[in-house]
Amino acid sequence: MNNQLRNPNMGILNFDTGMHKFSISRHAPSNDLSFFIQHYWLITWDLREHPPYSQEVLQHPGVNVVFQRGHSYIRGIESRKSINVLQGEGQIVGVLFRPGAFHCYVQAPVSTLTDQTVNISDYFTLNVKAFEEELFSLEREEEKILLVEKLLRQSKPDYNATVDLLNEVIDEIIHNTEITKVEQLVEQFDIPKRTLQRWFNQYIGVSPKWVIRRYRMHEAIDRIERGMDLTQLAMDLGYFDQAHFSKDFKAAVGKSPTQYMNVKLSY
Repeated sequence: MNNQLRNPNMGILNFDTGMHKFSISRHAPSNDLSFFIQHYWLITWDLREHPPYSQEVLQHPGVNVVFQRGHSYIRGIESRKSINVLQGEGQIVGVLFRPGAFHCYVQAPVSTLTDQTVNISDYFTLNVKAFEEELFSLEREEEKILLVEKLLRQSKPDYNATVDLLNEVIDEIIHNTEITKVEQLVEQFDIPKRTLQRWFNQYIGVSPKWVIRRYRMHEAIDRIERGMDLTQLAMDLGYFDQAHFSKDFKAAVGKSPTQYMNVKLSY
């Protein structure tokens, strides 16, 4: 079991480079919304005298509601690497839902949102343009969050115990790097494999196998950023050989571990 605190920037590729292009802050939700919301994330940037910057991200298994002037949307889980282009000057106020919690708002399989971008007004009653104007007229981050929370409370659904159970499963995946197979979760939580897969599809939008691989890639990127030996890294993450690890890493990141490390060293 690995109980060390997780790097909050896991999933943001080449974060050390990105931090020179934008600033990011995260805020915890109010107590009455903590069942639904993982955190709020706010990004600001000013690249008016610089070329556009493409930030690559391996998303966490939670739905995001994103507010950006003229371009607000809901984004389901992205099964592959996402690329966000920052240019000019701007800011974003984002809401990351806890895994499975957005299902409480939609009452439909969240897998229908996977790799999809939809209108916020499809799920929340609001005039998006007017909301953007009010939101980005506020100066303090705390004021922005209060406004977003007011919106979330307007249609706040009921508690669902399955969401908490699935988050227990995901917490085990995150903190126990020895979890490499779905069967280990089935045995540990005494949940039939088909039931677990059905719940992940309905509530989270991806398979438990996908979540295991995604968090192992988060761990791999973080350790590569800290200069860990690749052979040892593959073993620590439960791979029998480096070839299989490199294949999974390249499928997720678009580069081999060695290529990613070399790009990191070139900055």
